[in-house]
Amino acid sequence: MLETHCRDYGRHDRESVPAPDVIVFFNPGFSCPDYDWSAALDEAISLSHVGAIPFLVTTSTEMGGFADIKYLLDGNYIDSKSIPGDILEAVDFPSIKRDCDIDDANKSFFFDMNPYHGLRVRQSGTMANDVYVKSRWMIGGLFEKDSNSKNQQAEEGAKEDVHEQPKKKHRSDKKGNSKKSNPALI
Repeated sequence: MLETHCRDYGRHDRESVPAPDVIVFFNPGFSCPDYDWSAALDEAISLSHVGAIPFLVTTSTEMGGFADIKYLLDGNYIDSKSIPGDILEAVDFPSIKRDCDIDDANKSFFFDMNPYHGLRVRQSGTMANDVYVKSRWMIGGLFEKDSNSKNQQAEEGAKEDVHEQPKKKHRSDKKGNSKKSNPALI
């Protein structure tokens, strides 16, 4: 049985909404700067106190899938230890040192073509000569808290900011390089 709730998790009536059994995102575009998924993903992580919550994300392109995985890793929404090494390498994520005994096939994460995607090919509205099929790729795993939580990373980031490089001074004279005075642009 599937039960949905048309509510914002984390807002007013949190107690009346049970923890989800699974969280599904259809073509969310996590890495697109036009959308802000941080509140929803933070809530998903906070709900993991009841146990790991499975998630499923669909995306139209393989490149978009890798971008979404990178976003989830960078935001510390998923644990890099649960992701196979070849995927971590593909998204250029600094992986942990792995033992030879660890079998990537036994990980709780997957990224593959969706066997149930639609057949309609669409033309991209943002990229020339690009076509896609909605929900062609699938990402799945677990939202769970790990030892390297977002709060710990924020504290470490604050410590690193102390050693920040001094800001460059801008020239105040008007003789600098500009479009109007650059001979290459005239």
